[in-house]
Order: sequence, then C-alpha cells, then structure tokens
Amino acid sequence: MPVEIPDINWSLLMPQLVIVTTLLIVLVFDMIDAISKKVLGWMTIVGAGIALWKSIEMLQAGTNLNQFNDMFRIDSYSLFFNIIFLVSTILVALISISYLGRDDKKQGPYYLLVLLATLGMMLMAAGNELIIIFLGLELMSLSLYVLAGYFRESPASSEAGMKYLLLGAFASAFFLYGIALIYGAAGTTSIPGIAEKLTAESQSPLLLAGTFLLIVGFGFKVAIVPFHQWAPDVYEGAPTTIAAFISAGPKAAGFAAFIRIFMEALPDIQTEWGGVVVLLAMLTMTVGNIIAIAQTNIKRMLAYSSIAHAGYVLIGLAAANSDGESSAMLYLLIYCVMNIGAFGAVILARTADGENLMISDYAGLGFRKPLLGGFLTLMLLSLAGFPPTAGFIGKFYIFKSAVQAAVQPDVVNTWLVSLVVVGAINTAISAFYYLRVVVTMYMREPEEELEFNPYPSTLVIGLVLAAIGVLLIGILPSLLVNSAQNAVL
Repeated sequence: MPVEIPDINWSLLMPQLVIVTTLLIVLVFDMIDAISKKVLGWMTIVGAGIALWKSIEMLQAGTNLNQFNDMFRIDSYSLFFNIIFLVSTILVALISISYLGRDDKKQGPYYLLVLLATLGMMLMAAGNELIIIFLGLELMSLSLYVLAGYFRESPASSEAGMKYLLLGAFASAFFLYGIALIYGAAGTTSIPGIAEKLTAESQSPLLLAGTFLLIVGFGFKVAIVPFHQWAPDVYEGAPTTIAAFISAGPKAAGFAAFIRIFMEALPDIQTEWGGVVVLLAMLTMTVGNIIAIAQTNIKRMLAYSSIAHAGYVLIGLAAANSDGESSAMLYLLIYCVMNIGAFGAVILARTADGENLMISDYAGLGFRKPLLGGFLTLMLLSLAGFPPTAGFIGKFYIFKSAVQAAVQPDVVNTWLVSLVVVGAINTAISAFYYLRVVVTMYMREPEEELEFNPYPSTLVIGLVLAAIGVLLIGILPSLLVNSAQNAVL
C-alpha cells in the first residue's frame, strides 16, 4: 500500500519556522567566542519580532487551514495566542539582556531554551490533536525546568528547578493518563473527532474520568488551586526574568490548550465540567488573593497574584460561550504584558548587593527613583484593575461575558452569577496588597539608604513598551477587543 505524503503549505507555518531558524542561528553564534553574548539576546528579539509580524499579518488575512493530516490547525485562535507568546518572549528577552550581564557565558543556552519553550507554546495553541498538544506541553515544560534552575550556584534556583520538575512530571502523567482515557471512550485523539464521537447521551465514566484528569493536568500547568503549590517557591527561587516568563507565556499556552479542548472537543458534557470549573475559579481567586495579603516578599506576592489571575481567566471558560473565550484570550494578553512589566520593575530595583525582594525595601522609592516608582505603580494598578489601565478592560470583559451567559431570557444561572460576585469581591481584596506596595513607595521613609544600579537601557525599553501597551489598551480597548472576538468566530 503506497504511503500518502500530505501536502504541506509551509507559508502557513512561517511563525514556527522563523522561531526554529532563530534557534539554529543562536546555536551557531553561541559557539563563536569572539562575539558578545548580548548579541544572542538581540537575535532572539529580532527573530521573535519577525514571527510576531508574520502572525499579525496572517491573523488580519483570516487564515484558517489545517496541516499535517489535520493535526495542526492554523486559525485566528492559534495566531492570536502566537501574538501573546511572542510578545512575552520579546519583553522577557529585553529584560534579560541586562539581567544576565555582559560576561555571562551561559547566555546561549538561556536564549535557546526560551525559544524552545516559545515553540512548544505555539504547538500547544495550534494543536488539533491531543498528542500534538502533549508534545508541545513537554517541549515547553522541559525547557522551563532547566531555566528555573538556571543559576546552578544558587541553592534557591536549584531548589526551584527541582520542585518544578517533580511536580511538572506528575502533572504530565495526569494529563497523559487523561488523554488515554478519552481515547478509550472516543476511539480518537483528534479534537474534532472527539466532538463527533461523543454526545451528551454517549458519555461514559471513562470519558468523565479522562476529563477530570485533564483538568488536573492543566490545573498544575496554569497554577489553579489546589494544584498551585509549586508556583510560589518556583517564582521566588527562579531568576526573576524566568519567573516573569513562567507567569506569562506558559500560563497562556496552558489556557490555549485548556480552552480549545474543552470548548471544541467536550462541549456536550459542559454541564459536568462547567460546575468543576466554576468551583475551581472561585477557589483560585480567593486563595490566591487572600494568601498574597500575607506575603512580605514581592516575588511571592506576585506568584500568588498570578494564581488569582488564573482564576479570573477561568471565569471566561466557565461562561462557555464565544464571548467568554474571546475575553479570556484578551485577558491573557493583557496579563502577560502587565505581569512581565511588574517583574521588570522588580529587576530595576537591583542594588550592588542584589535584588530588593522584601516589600519594605521599596520604602521611599517613589520619590528617590521616580522612573522605577512610576513603572511599578502603573503595573500594580493595572493588575488590580484600576481604570484607565488595560487590567480594568480585561476584568470588565471577563465579568461581562459571564453575566451575559448567566442571565438568559428563560433562566438565570445562579452559579455564574455567584462566580461574578466572588470575582468582584476578589478584585477589591487584591487592591489592598497591590496598593500596599504603592503606599510603601510613596508614603514611608526608608530604613536605610540604598545605592541602586544605573538603569539598564534594554530593561527601560522593555518597561516602556509594557507601559505603552497597558495604557494604550486601557484607553483604546477596541484595538484588541475586536481582534480577540473575531479570533473565535
């Protein structure tokens, strides 16, 4: 029997091919000792920028085609998530150039792993098959395990890498077992195939068990309560640039696959998984925000904040409609920009002795270092959801989608209404610990005078771009809202 070789339109895979090409170029140039290793960071930025431009171009053209025997889907959904991943990669590379320094000889592997993780994210978003999504998940995760332990001479970094590896391995096992059970129930791992084979009448205990295991696997990857235990320790111990990266692109990639599988493959059992998602969203928002109040370390505070924001994104999934899906996508893009900006501002507060990670260290910084104070204040206000920042727009559309799904002409979904109320209460709670840092910077005197390092130009460029994004989306939300809504039509 002759083997049929599928026709492949390589132009549709241009964003992924650009990342692979950039990866190979960085690998080659890393072997040339005569070149400054900072060049590798700029190569990463240029490569990700080209891939970003191509993704935007394809999104505007309305590309919607399958490749590799329908295992790989290039559509507006995956292209929008590509934009999220590539924006995260560019911002993280910008803040990493000065963070790693001129003389760090390990910058080559660092940028290689960042690019590999980005490629894994793009595979997850474009996967039309559970196996492809799993391969993308593992490519991303294995890169992040190494990056979390990048500073091998630091016990905290090594511990972060080991914790992330062990708990990530458990998460992958749950996810793979869930795929196996769903395959047993549906006889296929294709997302459209599963939707065709399974209906509300044909559900089986095997299918429900597989669905639950997928939720557990994704819960670990995106740090949903009660699967969040790794996040605070990993964020605190990992290099600050990698903590920013883990909290942004990989979280968005996890949700990209989470939303696609549950909205496209398992819509007929939405009544079963919808209640679980509502409960997890309530728990995640509440636990993340309440524990964040008690934190004195700013990286741990941002870690619990990241957990709470995962709960907000779950509101979009719980709405289980196109508005919920688009609002979750919009929120993830906004979150990535403002969270990387917040971590970048933490790096900007470095002294000769290292990073200032205790919130008390920021006393008086608002007036002594106005640029740093301005950047951090803007990012924290956006994370809290104050207008006219992008964070307010993200929360507004998330809550709006849930309210519209809850209030129908013939019935009111009290669970979704309760979820929106809990979300609003948690937004108010989060304002306390975000504003506490702002109050510390502007209304408290420092206990001692600290000598801060000069502002690195690349870090300032990254923060300026993040600040422009936060304000521009907050003032002109239609720039992104329409694109996000069109991406799920």
